[in-house]
Amino acid sequence: MNIMIGLLGLDFFGLVLGVVTHLPAVKETLDPSFDVPITNVTAIVGDTVTLPCSIKELENYKVMWLDHRMKTLTLETRRIIADERITIERPHISDWNLFIHGVELSDAGKYMCQINTVPVKIKYIVLSVHEPPAIIPGMSSPQKVTAKEGETVQLVCNVTGVPAPTVTWYRKSSHSRNHINMEVIGYDGMVLQIRNISRYCDDVYRCVANNGVEPSASREMTVTVQFPPEVRVQNRKIQQKLGKETILDCRVTANPQQNSAWTKNGITIENDEKFEIDLYRDYTNSLTLSLKISDIQNSDYGAYRCEAQNELGRDFQDTYLLELKPMTPAPTTPSTTKRTTTPSNQYIFQWTPRNKPITPRKDYQSKDLVLTLPFEPIQKPQGVNGQPGCVSSVNAISMIGLFATVCMLKR
Repeated sequence: MNIMIGLLGLDFFGLVLGVVTHLPAVKETLDPSFDVPITNVTAIVGDTVTLPCSIKELENYKVMWLDHRMKTLTLETRRIIADERITIERPHISDWNLFIHGVELSDAGKYMCQINTVPVKIKYIVLSVHEPPAIIPGMSSPQKVTAKEGETVQLVCNVTGVPAPTVTWYRKSSHSRNHINMEVIGYDGMVLQIRNISRYCDDVYRCVANNGVEPSASREMTVTVQFPPEVRVQNRKIQQKLGKETILDCRVTANPQQNSAWTKNGITIENDEKFEIDLYRDYTNSLTLSLKISDIQNSDYGAYRCEAQNELGRDFQDTYLLELKPMTPAPTTPSTTKRTTTPSNQYIFQWTPRNKPITPRKDYQSKDLVLTLPFEPIQKPQGVNGQPGCVSSVNAISMIGLFATVCMLKR
């Protein structure tokens, strides 16, 4: 009995196993998916840009590209629009990349890589198009600007670019020999305004536009300031001898430089055998007017005027040519009498010794008394048996005279 039940169970297991073994295989299907849901792409005008779209498990679904205007661009690998700049590139089997050749500013926007599933699956690609800065000549100041001193001048540098450029102004002096280094004015903006312009603003200005996209754009504008003349002579007075020659110089600063001349007594001096006029350019708007006068005569002495004039004004300054006379030495009278002079600090003494002997005071008498002077030692007289004697009156009187002389010299 037990053996039969075991056989029946074995047959049932074999039947179930046979049914399962002979069932048809069921295939599991997956929906297509993108690698990333959204991508940001930046391009520069004129470049070729790639909008990436990589899809997994596409199977029999279709891929379509649409632009930011919702216009269909491609279906699978076929281009739908007539724009030949657009193509589909597939470096790998899962890639459906959109190529745009010669990118334009109008191409910027949100693009869609779309799969025709239900519901539709979309990957968004945001295209940003940058453009390097550019200066619009017709809407900017000319490269040469002329103004009169005291006026207000506006320099305009109108620029375009994406993103919006910043404009920085620089200045380089037209009077400087080195035109490489430029000074930053410290003002940003498309319009530079110079109020109450002076002759010292007569320079070259440059605007530089930059938005982080190379290359930057720049434009130079030369500003010329017109002003009335300013005349300065080198020497207000100059001296020279008869028959010699001299040169008078004056500097004229003006813009424009029109009429400059040397005059004497209201008459304009011309080049001839006596006068020679030379003109030297110093710096911008500045010149030196030189007048050489040869073989000076009495009629050549006097005031000479350097004057200049233009449409804005007139200026002049005088210099005086004076005669340089030779120096005459003072006459000297020979002296035949020899004079002797006595210095003011010298004293002369005369002294006559007295014949009457002078007896020293008793309170100064001493057996060992010896009187000495710094100038001459006094000999001690010898008495009888070698005993010391008294100082002679003559020696005492001599010492008094020497003391008096020393005292008078010390006064």
